[in-house]
Amino acid sequence: MNIRGLLIITFCLIVIIPMTLFWAWPYSKALDLEIQEVNEKHLVIAKNLSTAFERYYQDILGVFSILETGSQKQVTSPEFNALLKSFQFLEVAAIAENGELQTCIFSHHDQCQPVTDKAILSLAKSTLGEEDIRISTVTEAPNIDANPLLLVVKKLGNQILLGYLSTEYIIKMGKRVSFGEKGHAAIVDQAGQALAHPLASWIKTRKDMSKISAVQKMLAGKTGVDKFYSPALKGDMIAGYTNVPGAGWGVMVPQPIQELEGRAVEIDKAAIMVMLIGVGLACLFAIPVSLLIIKPLENLSKIINSIKRGESKVNLAFSFSKAVPKEIYALKMQFAHMMETIEAKESVIAKLAYFDSNTGLPNRNHFYRLSHKALAKMIKYNQKGALVFIDFDGFKEVNDTYGHKVGDELLYLFGQRLTHYFAINDLTKTELAFYDSLPKVIPARLGGDEFVILLQDVKDKQHVFSVIKDLLDIVFDEYKMNQHLNLKVTGSAGVALFPEDGQEYDQLMRAADLAMYDAKSAGKNTLCFTKPLK
Repeated sequence: MNIRGLLIITFCLIVIIPMTLFWAWPYSKALDLEIQEVNEKHLVIAKNLSTAFERYYQDILGVFSILETGSQKQVTSPEFNALLKSFQFLEVAAIAENGELQTCIFSHHDQCQPVTDKAILSLAKSTLGEEDIRISTVTEAPNIDANPLLLVVKKLGNQILLGYLSTEYIIKMGKRVSFGEKGHAAIVDQAGQALAHPLASWIKTRKDMSKISAVQKMLAGKTGVDKFYSPALKGDMIAGYTNVPGAGWGVMVPQPIQELEGRAVEIDKAAIMVMLIGVGLACLFAIPVSLLIIKPLENLSKIINSIKRGESKVNLAFSFSKAVPKEIYALKMQFAHMMETIEAKESVIAKLAYFDSNTGLPNRNHFYRLSHKALAKMIKYNQKGALVFIDFDGFKEVNDTYGHKVGDELLYLFGQRLTHYFAINDLTKTELAFYDSLPKVIPARLGGDEFVILLQDVKDKQHVFSVIKDLLDIVFDEYKMNQHLNLKVTGSAGVALFPEDGQEYDQLMRAADLAMYDAKSAGKNTLCFTKPLK
């Protein structure tokens, strides 16, 4: 049975029930209910938009973090160019401090601008952070695109990695929200300039909306409902508003109060015509019918809430009654397919953003995040730990003698031995979920031939020495390469103890690095603590 047939039967039953009594709601009650609905519905819409933009923002950071200006393979890769294009990058290039082009990574014009516009260069520099990726306020670059755009920037030594990002996705998402006669969505950047708005002229001119009270609250990181006067619609508005964590954008869903007043009048008129007896009798039939429809939708709603809480795996295997409309069954199947597609794409992005492509170990940025969580955990439970910094001895000579291909193979095999020693080869879940659970041992590749290992909940210094000494004997042994080479490599390791040598990531990393150099100075192929063993 489909929904249409079910509704026809239900309406027929309601029509034949005698209706003799009326119930009228006062106008003020109807208006209160309309405003209450705004507080609930508009705020939910704003939060949902914020969630979508937060994921979009994180995806942009994830894609931008894996760019390598020195990788010719990446620059010429059609797949990587397609990835940048799918995220609506218009151009990505490495530029010098004076704006001159150094490396053109991607351009929808087939070639990058030889010199960056002075205004763009100034905005890029003012947006830059120390190491992290930043997104600028909305700006314009007519030589790149006729529409407003955002800059994505990152400091790379004495160069700047600069990406021009279209605002088309933000505008498109804003246009999807439309209700009543003038209900809409408005999105502003971190300075209060319009990113998306029903008035195209406001988007084109990057209208400054920072004087609106709701916008000021959004930019202050607040979430709620506010009333204000709109110069665009020339009337009082009520809006649900929130912000996009990380990006600093504001999301507002306003509607004219005059519309609510008009709807309240209509509700008041309609309520007078409602017949209490008719509704009461109709409930005898409507309740079981509504339960039949609502129960599977409630199950889907619970699944959506699970996803919202960040649960990566959800159960879509709940059963339906045979009387459930086929459209609801189809909705469940389509939702399940959508979730499979989303999880597959998120898995690929996470792999690129959080893990080293050669060894499969967490990369520098991911290790930084994991370490902060692990250190906080050890502080909470009064545990001891250690940070081990490992560096190959003479790895440059391997590359110079046998080539980078052999060097990459050696690093891969080293990573395999490292994970095998700590018995983390056979993961029962995805790598991202495994390391997010903060296992006792977290290895990572910082870059080149530098590796680190965070050990949690260790007994004492002697315990750490025993574990790492055994590890070094195994990982720095002879390697049989695919090119029929047998390489004997050695390495030096420095160890910083937690909390003795520091309770923060930077302190431990600096101490372990210095200890590693002490090991190098002691003749290499050895292990040193920040202080000698007693």
